[in-house]
Order: sequence, then C-alpha cells, then structure tokens
Amino acid sequence: MIVKDVAICNPKNKCTIPNNYINYIDIASVTSGILENVQHLTKNYPSRAQRIVKQNDILISSVRPNLKHNYYVKYVLNNMVASSGFIQIRNVKNTKIDTTFLYYFLTSPINIRHYCGIAESSQSAFPSFNKNVIENLEIPNISLAQQKHISNISELLHS
Repeated sequence: MIVKDVAICNPKNKCTIPNNYINYIDIASVTSGILENVQHLTKNYPSRAQRIVKQNDILISSVRPNLKHNYYVKYVLNNMVASSGFIQIRNVKNTKIDTTFLYYFLTSPINIRHYCGIAESSQSAFPSFNKNVIENLEIPNISLAQQKHISNISELLHS
C-alpha cells in the first residue's frame, strides 16, 4: 500500500481563507516536529498562506528537507493556515493507518534522506521535491496494533 492509497496530499480547500485573521504557520515556524511560532495575521497575508489546517494533518516541508521542518498537527487553532511550502497530508481514506505512525514513517531518517536526494537534484532555486514523492512511498504492511505500539514508542523518544 502506498501513501496515496490511504491519504490525500495537499487536499483542496472546501472553504476560503478567512478574511478577518489567520494563525499562520510558515516553514520556519517548525523544527523537528515542534511548532515554535504561529503568526497571528490580520492583513497582508503571505501569498503562500494557502493550506487550511485541520487536526491530525501532517505538514512536511517540500523545501530543504534536511532541515526537518515537519509537523504533526495534534491541536489546531482557529483559522489555522499553513504555507504552500508544506506538503499537507490528510489521513482520511483508511482507518487501518494510524496517523501518528504515518507521521513518524514520513519523517523517518530513511525517508528524509530520500527527500533530500530528490531535492538536491531538483532544478528549482532551492532544493525541493513535490507531493508525488510522498504519495508514492510504500507504507510498511503491519497491523494497526503494531502501528500504535510503534507510535507510542516514537512519541516517548521524541518528548
């Protein structure tokens, strides 16, 4: 099973960006799974403010993946919007995949090296990769109980 079988990458927004304020996450707001800064903006939204964030979304930086600007959204603020520099992954297609496990799988050292290899060969101004790289990753075929066990251990190691 590959990621696009169980999740949507960069889901289309069913609503528009709020016009009174947003709580904005840019790539520099996140480091190694920790949200360090949310910008409360009331006007002059950045053009990259395009990804409406929901609880349990996964944000993977598509630019300079070696810097590990990745985040698992456990708690969402009102009008939370992320930069289009993130690949947004929403686990909505399959209840046999634990979203926390999916986050740790996508941000595992082997996958980060994979993203970096592709990003370094990109023709863009900055090392980057696109959502197809994530969509086509093969997810290990393990039970939901095993995924939850791995997630629990990973959470302990990263707290």
